Amino acid sequence: MARPRKQSSTPADLSHGQAHYVLGRLIGDRRISSADVHRYVGEMHKEIQSLEQRLQSLRSAAGDAISSVAQKIKRGPGRPPGSGSKQRAAGAESAAPRKRRRGRPSAALTAEQRASRQLQGRYLGLIRQIPAARRAQFSKIAKEKSREAAIREMETYLRK
Repeated sequence: MARPRKQSSTPADLSHGQAHYVLGRLIGDRRISSADVHRYVGEMHKEIQSLEQRLQSLRSAAGDAISSVAQKIKRGPGRPPGSGSKQRAAGAESAAPRKRRRGRPSAALTAEQRASRQLQGRYLGLIRQIPAARRAQFSKIAKEKSREAAIREMETYLRK
């Protein structure tokens, strides 16, 4: 049976000091020259500029689409079918437009209601990350103990 290999560290695993040491050793061993290092740094700046130009072009291309969508959202929903822009009856032009009510009237939330909704949002956000087979376990904790206890258990399960 072959022995498992030791995990080698990748450049992303190196600390700043370790990377500085390795770079110094590479230059000392003449595997890389200081000119190479300076060239790589210069290429890094060029790559950053290239990415910024690409982002700018994408923003300008998407800007037209985004602004048109934003204008549609600001305008609100269109008129219902059949209610075209027909002339109003005489005398109706000066009448004040009727206010339309949509949905339930917005009553102010109490601090307790707001806290409960926030807690429920945290609970739902975490339960969606749990595999379906394990969800019943956490919903049982929420029913028997509390949502706070279930949230703590889910966070430890998800290692957050």
